[in-house]
Amino acid sequence: TQSTWEAMKYLSIALLPLCLGGSLYSLYFIPHKSWYSWSIQCLVNGVYAFGFLFMLPQLFVNYKLRSVAHLPWRALGYKAFNTFIDDLFDFIVVMPTAHRIACFRDDFVFLIFLYQRWLYP
Repeated sequence: TQSTWEAMKYLSIALLPLCLGGSLYSLYFIPHKSWYSWSIQCLVNGVYAFGFLFMLPQLFVNYKLRSVAHLPWRALGYKAFNTFIDDLFDFIVVMPTAHRIACFRDDFVFLIFLYQRWLYP
C-alpha cells in the first residue's frame, strides 16, 4: 500500500546514512585483519540493519491508521512464538554479539506491536 512505501522511504533515508557511517567508523577505529574481513562485517551489519528496517513498516501503518484492526493476529501469534524460541536459543547457544542483538530486535518490534494493540482499539 501507499503507507508501506512511504514508511520504507523514510526509514531507508534514515538507515542508509547510519549504515554508511557505521562502516566508515569501523574502517577507521576498529582493527580488521584484511579488507575482506571489513567488507564481510559491514555487509553482515547491513543485513541485520535492513532486516530491522523490513520489520518496521507495519508499525508505521498502524500509527498512520491509528488502528490495528487490519493485522493478522494469528500471524502475530506465530511471530510471538518464534520470538520466544529465538530468545531461548539466544541465551543457550554461543553466537556473535551482532546476531544476539538482531534476535532482540524482534522483541523490540513485538513489544511495540503489543503497545499499539493496547493503544489503538
